[in-house]
Amino acid sequence: MEIRSVRPDDLDAVIEICQSDHVNRGTMRLPVEPRAWVEKRIKEVPGTYKMVALRDGAVAGYGELVTYPDFPRHWHVAEVEMIATHPDHRGAGVGQELLDRMIDMADRWLQIRRLQLFVWTSNTSAIRLYESRGFRIEGTMKDFVFLDGAYADAHVMARLRPAPSSQDEG
Repeated sequence: MEIRSVRPDDLDAVIEICQSDHVNRGTMRLPVEPRAWVEKRIKEVPGTYKMVALRDGAVAGYGELVTYPDFPRHWHVAEVEMIATHPDHRGAGVGQELLDRMIDMADRWLQIRRLQLFVWTSNTSAIRLYESRGFRIEGTMKDFVFLDGAYADAHVMARLRPAPSSQDEG
């Protein structure tokens, strides 16, 4: 599987991903959004790393890692804004690959100490994935999202990386 930055020609595949039922249920997306909204979503934004996972040459997933370059006291924090899998590629490890790339970027390249996210409390498979990568539930927000005609709760989860140590060179 290849992970790379999203490109403008990925738009149609990202629209399919964002408008799929399982993504709508697990994110703040609406079932139908104007094309221009998704087009704007995949445009470059300083401090936001937008990526796609390719599987057999097709866009199989989309993810966003958000950092805070304009807030010096928050430089050590990043947020997993979205991990979404194309319906045709669910169960193939696409979400795991996107999350692993985000963790690698945060730990090895971006000097991120705190990596955080929100997840609906009913999304047990996502919670298990996040926990397997070191995320822990820090709290639960009641009535955080309106889903299927009712309010639903969300967990705040975070993964804290120890501060890097200096390397002795000799």
